[in-house]
Amino acid sequence: MRFCFNVAKVPRTSSVLHALLCLAVALPVGCGDSAKPPKETPTVNLSVSGLTVTKARTANNAIILLEERLNSILEDGPQRTLAVLQSDGRPISSYMPPAGWSIVDFAVHPSGDISAILTTAREVRIVRLGSNGSIRSDQPFLDPAAPTDPFFNYAGGIKDDNALQPALMHDAARLAPLGESLAVVLRTGRNAIVAYRLDPDVSGAYRQAWRTLIEPGASIFGLGITSGSFDVFRQLENHLSIFLDIDSDATLAIGVVDATMLNFTFRAHAEYFNEPITASIGVLLTRVASADGRRLGSTAIDTHDRAELHGLRAVPRGFMLVGRVLSEVRSDGTGWNAFTAFVGGDGTPGPYSVVDVDRGDVLFDVAALPSGRYLALGTTGYVQNPSGESISEAAQPLLALLNNDGSLAQNLGYVGGARHNQLTTISPLNGRWLLGGMINGPGTHSGDAQHELIVADGFLHEASNLSVE
Repeated sequence: MRFCFNVAKVPRTSSVLHALLCLAVALPVGCGDSAKPPKETPTVNLSVSGLTVTKARTANNAIILLEERLNSILEDGPQRTLAVLQSDGRPISSYMPPAGWSIVDFAVHPSGDISAILTTAREVRIVRLGSNGSIRSDQPFLDPAAPTDPFFNYAGGIKDDNALQPALMHDAARLAPLGESLAVVLRTGRNAIVAYRLDPDVSGAYRQAWRTLIEPGASIFGLGITSGSFDVFRQLENHLSIFLDIDSDATLAIGVVDATMLNFTFRAHAEYFNEPITASIGVLLTRVASADGRRLGSTAIDTHDRAELHGLRAVPRGFMLVGRVLSEVRSDGTGWNAFTAFVGGDGTPGPYSVVDVDRGDVLFDVAALPSGRYLALGTTGYVQNPSGESISEAAQPLLALLNNDGSLAQNLGYVGGARHNQLTTISPLNGRWLLGGMINGPGTHSGDAQHELIVADGFLHEASNLSVE
C-alpha cells in the first residue's frame, strides 16, 4: 500500500515568526483509490514561509522547532530561530540569538525548560529558557583545557587552538538532555571532539560536572566547489560535523564520519587510544556514561565507500545511524544511496544496509516502530555531478518503511513541491508522528544568477495515517 501526503505551496513572504506560522485544519492525503482516509483528523499542519524546519522535539504538550533561513556558501551561517508551540501547533514564543551568534542546537528537559547552544566562529554560549520561552540563564561556555588537547599533525590542515569551534565552520556543537542536566559535545578549533556534562543550579545556570575527550584533534582540510552557491546537504562540512543522542539507559552516543583526505578520524583514534580499526572508511560511534563521563567504547562501521553521516538516533537495544554513501561513480550522477547502520547498546556492530530507492538517496532521521521496524526520512530522486559536488534542484521527499535490519521495506510515497524537497526530522506526538522538512528548495546552482532563489518553505505535519505496523 502506498501513502501519499500533498504538501501545499506557501507564498514566500517575510514577516515576524508568529505571522509565518499558518495553522490549517487537517493534513490533506491523496493517493487515488488505494489511499485510506486518516483514522483521526490531525491537528498540526504548519507551513513556515521562507524558513526550513530542521529539528522538532516534543515535551509536556509543547512542540519545539529549530527553523532556518537558507544561506549561500558565501554567507555566514547557520541562521536559525527557536520556536515554541502548543501541541496543536499554535505559537507560544520564539527565541532569536543576539547579533553575531547562531543557534546550532537545542535540548528539551523533563520540566519543559529548553537549553540552546549558540556559537560564533570561535565562541560558545549556553542559554536556558523556561517552557514559556523566557530566559532563565545565559552564560559563556569556557574550556581552558581545549588548547592542550592532543593533536596529530598528519598533513597540515586548518586549526585554531584557542577557539571552541573548528576554523572551517561553526555548526559543530550538539546537545542532549540528561534530565534537567545537559550533555554538550563540541568539535573545538583544535579539531578535537570533547563531551561535557553540565548541571544546573536553582537559577538554571550551569556548572561543569565532567569533561571527556572523545576524539583527539588531527589534520582537517576544507572541501570546496568550483562553481555553485548553495550547499544542499551541507556536504562541504559533513566531515567536521558531530551527531549526538542518549538512550534510555543514559548512555550518550557520539557519531562522526571518517573522510579520506578530508579528516583522519580512524587513524587518530587508533593511534591515541591504541585501538586498531580495520575499517578503511566509514563512521565511528563512541558511547559515554552520562553519570561520570566514562568512555564505554567505540565502534567503527565500514561503509566501504565514501560516506556522509546525517543522523543518529537512540532506538531500542542500541543506536541507528543514517546518511548516504557513494556506492558507485556513474556518469549520470545517480551513484549515491542512503545507508543505515545499527550499533548495539553494548557497542556490538549490527546490520549495515544500503538503501536504494530512486537515483540519489539520503536519510536524515529515523524513528523506531513498536514492531521493531523503522520509519526513515530524507530525500530521493536527485542527481549529483559524478566528478563534483553539485546537486540537482529537482528532488523528492523520502519517507520509507525499513525492516528491522535497516533495509528498505517500502517507499511510502510522500509527495513534495516543484523544486528540491526534504524530510528532515521526525518526533512522536500523542501516538502520532510529527514530520518536518522543506519544500521548493534550491539546488547547488539555483541561486548563482539570482540570489533570492536560495529559499525554501518549511512545514511540520502531524501524520495520523501511517498504518504501517
